Amino acid sequence: MHYDLLEAMRVPAPRGRYVRLVINGSYQGIYLDLENVDKRFAAAHGFVDDDVTIYRCGMKNCEMKTWVAPYQDGWEKKTNELAGDEDIRAFERLVNSTPEPELPAALAQALELEAYLRNLVLDALLSNYVIEDSQSFMVHDRVTGRWSYVPWDLNNATSRYTPGTRVGGQAEVEHPLVIFSLGDAWVERRLKERLADSPEEGWLPIFSNLTTRVALHPELRGRLLALLERALAELFSEEVLVPRIDALQALLAPHLGGEQSAVPSYEKRHSDPRLSFPERFADAGRYLKDYVVRRRAFLLQELVRLRAPLDGLMLEAFDPVGGWVELRNRGSAPLDTTGKVLTTDLRRAGVHNVPARVLRPGQAVRFTAAQLGLTFAAEGELGLFDGRSAVGALDVLFYGPLPPGRFYARSRSAPERWEAR
Repeated sequence: MHYDLLEAMRVPAPRGRYVRLVINGSYQGIYLDLENVDKRFAAAHGFVDDDVTIYRCGMKNCEMKTWVAPYQDGWEKKTNELAGDEDIRAFERLVNSTPEPELPAALAQALELEAYLRNLVLDALLSNYVIEDSQSFMVHDRVTGRWSYVPWDLNNATSRYTPGTRVGGQAEVEHPLVIFSLGDAWVERRLKERLADSPEEGWLPIFSNLTTRVALHPELRGRLLALLERALAELFSEEVLVPRIDALQALLAPHLGGEQSAVPSYEKRHSDPRLSFPERFADAGRYLKDYVVRRRAFLLQELVRLRAPLDGLMLEAFDPVGGWVELRNRGSAPLDTTGKVLTTDLRRAGVHNVPARVLRPGQAVRFTAAQLGLTFAAEGELGLFDGRSAVGALDVLFYGPLPPGRFYARSRSAPERWEAR
């Protein structure tokens, strides 16, 4: 169903089909066969370049940042291997260093942006929460000059009915809307699990800088929310998906059989032995229908929340060359800066360094780099955090170099936007 939704949204993605697997005459069950992402895929999906360059995200990655942590794998180049990797490095620099006012135009020129936004919609619909291990693809069409994101491994989602799911159980549906971004609470959930299991690895929160920038930019966020609203109206509803789920079960049921020998090996290892595979298969349809109803209701609430005006403690202005940052209370009640964090590394937000101030509504305060114990590079990232969570970002700015004498500031007429003054 996941790949069916991508096809319905007209996004370049592998086509999937169910196959009956027989090895040496022994029936192994039903499996999903996915189209390989290669040059034949590019030709079949309308890429103009007949010699596209394809990269695959490394494990614990897909972050679209300019460096790789020790526990991560870097890009794996799948085609044109001898040509070097400057193309993907240039795209990473664009993602991370394009000044905020220029971001929509820069992404529209370098990325199939509409398709990328639709992929983010799909992630929201499915609660696709393990993107860092999906090993998805970036495909560079050198004729158009644009990159395309091609998703892979969409089974790691809370919408999936897993072998360990209890009959009659329900999926978690309250996954944040913009998945795999700095605003995704599940990023910290997975971080805590990893720190508990293997603290020696030096884990940091894993999220996409590209997705985070889309979520933060008012124009791009607006386009994303509009696409999600359309998907909820046209695709992700009981009226559309309940018949589809019923049809899929009817398609598969005759090929599953009632014998344990016809059950895939993974299912045999993880299923509750007290429950038969047919019982779980029958329950999976109920589970998916319930997920659609409750996830849809949650996403409609999230649409309202994410369209709300700016509120609370925010970054107001920033001059990396002049060495200062200004905060403003855009809320309706006094705010205390005690315990807050300003950081130039969004994956390290644990040092409480903001001097204590109580700001009245509308009041601003300016801090120097020396007061904060920071050094500001000419380009990079600046994050204001609540000091309690690795993903507790109150406000974030990705920035690039500016001409001498200019600095970043929120627009006076449209404060949700950044401008150079």
